[in-house]
Amino acid sequence: MAKLEMISDKVKDLLLNAEVCGELLLHLVNNILDTGKVEIGELEINPSPVKIYDMMERIWGVCSELIRRKHLKGKMKLKKNIPSTLNIDHYRLTQIFLNLVGNAIKFTERGSIDITIEWLPNQTEVTDKSFEPFPFNDENDQDEGIFEKTQRFSVLDPSFVCLDAHRTKVQRPEINRSQTESKGVLKVIVSDTGCGIPKEDTLKLFQRFSQVTRDNSKRKLGTGLGLFITKELCKRMDGDVRVYSKIDKGSSFIFCLPAEPLLDTHLSCSQIDIVREITTATKLKAMIVDDVPFNSMIIKELFMKLGIEIKDMAENGLEAYEKFMDRVLRRDCLDIIALDLDMPIMDGKKVAQKIREKELELNLKPCLIVITSGNCSESEINECLNPKGRIKADAFLKKPISFEELVRVI
Repeated sequence: MAKLEMISDKVKDLLLNAEVCGELLLHLVNNILDTGKVEIGELEINPSPVKIYDMMERIWGVCSELIRRKHLKGKMKLKKNIPSTLNIDHYRLTQIFLNLVGNAIKFTERGSIDITIEWLPNQTEVTDKSFEPFPFNDENDQDEGIFEKTQRFSVLDPSFVCLDAHRTKVQRPEINRSQTESKGVLKVIVSDTGCGIPKEDTLKLFQRFSQVTRDNSKRKLGTGLGLFITKELCKRMDGDVRVYSKIDKGSSFIFCLPAEPLLDTHLSCSQIDIVREITTATKLKAMIVDDVPFNSMIIKELFMKLGIEIKDMAENGLEAYEKFMDRVLRRDCLDIIALDLDMPIMDGKKVAQKIREKELELNLKPCLIVITSGNCSESEINECLNPKGRIKADAFLKKPISFEELVRVI
């Protein structure tokens, strides 16, 4: 939110540092939580329409800062034939990216990190062919690694758009309708010039709590969680991840995920344009419900930035329902209600259900119900968003709530 303000470069750097640290902390916590979900079979996948170029710019924003801090070079190359919108789980895709890029950065002392993203059209499933050409192929290996090979792809290659230390935004290629007519495979290659991994150890990397040690350095490669979670996520998304490596040459992690292109019928517009559109519209009235005052304050600031008027605040579901009914009696109904999922006395699911029942009973215009939570299962999210269920929430935002996600919902 603060990045939209007119601020100095120093303040921008501080905000970027805070954003990157927060993203990494959340990422670490999610890996730990997901390990438990794998054990009980609750690691779920929820695909939704994702604007791929917007998403990759955001991922590169985090990755490029990590690469810069390690004093490495790096770039992200996107093949121009990638459909602009894919039906895929953006949260899980981001998690896979951060796991692999973080691993590459951690064990690369000099050189570069390259990320190459391609679209393999007309492929309905991931096969061995999806991973070709195989890096470090023993049959034609001439002591040349995947990094040296990928370096030949010039940043000026007309079939790619490129992000690097100086370019953090990409010009969207023209949408070809044929790109939205058939399923394909999203292929991502994360290459590094790190120390490399012994061939006999590569299979161990994706095992739970597995770590590989280089004899000459006694340095452990991998935390034992990130790559295990990455493998599980790829499997549950009907894809796969593989590693190719050579000692003192580097490593290349490749993951392939099947995805369905979607026709992008919406004109792209900047975040500032969207904010301006919302703030100049009829004043929206909202209530914020959260038992943690700090969370309420953050959501309040985000709403106010969008020109939304905060009419009520509540610390539990019962208090929220009473304030909702009071406004119904005064014929001053709310447009938006932000509900925390876990609260004392009455939780977010229960109060949302009661509000929906009362709206139906009194023939009221349904308000926009946005449920927020920092720790919830995918089954809970589906329960809240089910249009035929009892709760019928309109949106679910995971904490920490990003301004971009809130803008999208509103």
